[in-house]
Amino acid sequence: MPMFRARVRMEILRELVGVVSTLVPEMKLIVSKEGVEVKAVDPSHVAMLVAKLKKDAFEEFQGDATEIGLDLEKVREVLALARPGDVLDLTYDAGKGKLVVSVGKLSRVMSVVDPAGISQPKVPSVNPTAKVVLKIDELRQGIRGSESISDHVTLSLDQDTFTLHSEGENDQVNLKIGKESLTLLDAKEPVKSMYPLDFFSNMVKSITSAEEVTMALGTQYPLKLDFTLAGGRGDAQFLLAPRVEDTD
Repeated sequence: MPMFRARVRMEILRELVGVVSTLVPEMKLIVSKEGVEVKAVDPSHVAMLVAKLKKDAFEEFQGDATEIGLDLEKVREVLALARPGDVLDLTYDAGKGKLVVSVGKLSRVMSVVDPAGISQPKVPSVNPTAKVVLKIDELRQGIRGSESISDHVTLSLDQDTFTLHSEGENDQVNLKIGKESLTLLDAKEPVKSMYPLDFFSNMVKSITSAEEVTMALGTQYPLKLDFTLAGGRGDAQFLLAPRVEDTD
């Protein structure tokens, strides 16, 4: 029977759980000898996630190829008992169908979810035409400014500027960042797409250790949002479907 044993810092597991829980309440942890991977899609199929933690993101790691279905609320309950810097011990025995999570002198024996019942999306090949790398704090500021006036946000790129725009009945918010303040701006022609703000906001807020995010977008095209996990020892990618603008 497959076994999985690992030791991981509380902050790293909390980061993975936070990213996945923006879309789904359960996750299928795909274990291999190289590390772990999670693929998830929200029930409305508007947003998708692929997240990976490499083996060296863990203090110790020993994993046979297996899949573990986890209730994220149960994992959060254990994380709430841990203090910053704590290391959690994870042990899974497929024969018993239980995950044991230990922090200090405390351990919790956790029932797992049948992974066959958790959908694993087929990740589409999405290659938008324009790309920008910017500071996550600046993106968060634009989102905070937009949340009180609209339920959608428009992202646009041209050769010189990244713009986040939201518009309500009477108010507007514009975040404009010039090329000189961006790590990368690659837009051969102007592109613009509108996205649902609730999904976009939750995605960006879930990013806790990366200082920058890479966004690729095209006109009326899904958004690709790439970032690192665990201080560069893992990576993740959100895909977000565009919101079709009214033409009336």
